[in-house]
Amino acid sequence: MITPHLRALAAARPTATALLMALCPVTTVAFSGPLSAQGLFSQSVVQAEILPGWRAPDGTRMAALHLRMDAGWHTYWRIPGDAGIAPRFDWSQSQNIASIEPIWPRPTVFRQNGLQSYGYQDELILPLRITPVNPDRPMAILGELEIGVCRDTCVPADLQVRGALRGDGDQDRRITAALGRGAESATGTGLSRATCRLEPQSRGADLTLRATVPQMGRNEELIMELPGSGYWVSNSRTWREGGDLVAQARVRDPNRGAVGINRAQVTFTILTQDRMITAQGCVGG
Repeated sequence: MITPHLRALAAARPTATALLMALCPVTTVAFSGPLSAQGLFSQSVVQAEILPGWRAPDGTRMAALHLRMDAGWHTYWRIPGDAGIAPRFDWSQSQNIASIEPIWPRPTVFRQNGLQSYGYQDELILPLRITPVNPDRPMAILGELEIGVCRDTCVPADLQVRGALRGDGDQDRRITAALGRGAESATGTGLSRATCRLEPQSRGADLTLRATVPQMGRNEELIMELPGSGYWVSNSRTWREGGDLVAQARVRDPNRGAVGINRAQVTFTILTQDRMITAQGCVGG
């Protein structure tokens, strides 16, 4: 939910954007600002900035959102897990930007009090592949972000981030390193088959996915998604059965309706201590 404070900031955006573009020098610059966590804590626990990155040969821009947290704090992956808070990004007020695609680096698995979540300790560099409307003109990126930051307690927090992107920019080793921790395609990993079965329950349904794949590394986790369905999907329980990696999750319709899936759209991620592999689609089984 966008807070009244952010709505007020949004109302001033046309003027802010004009000033942002007018004040930028020929080289690319980025603006950053601290975020004070709302609720239980009054001190600033996270700071945000845009790393301007560089223009790719195809005309897109590789930039990044950089979050720096106080020592011991963490924030969450796009799939937060049992105890996390899913991040929400709104880039709709950006100027001369057709699309922004986040490229999530491999998260850390946090286990506490029997709960499991996925996120980033102390720092997150989230690469952003940005497509301009007009590649010959500068871009202004303006984002409203809703994230969770946690240490002993999780705190939902809102922040605004902005930056101006112009010129060719420069390669940034921080962004390159984050891209190197992104998801690998399952092609070439030895994944030979993926089957999924949906079993109706009194509340929703159980989705079981079985991937025939060699051991991918230590501490394998198989995480399932149903993009575009609107369903709630629980954290997966994962185990090995010989050459198969198996996971089961509970799926529910927020409107308490019946649950049905398009198997071709089922997306799953195999997460290990050192790798992140993603695949899409399964067959009945």
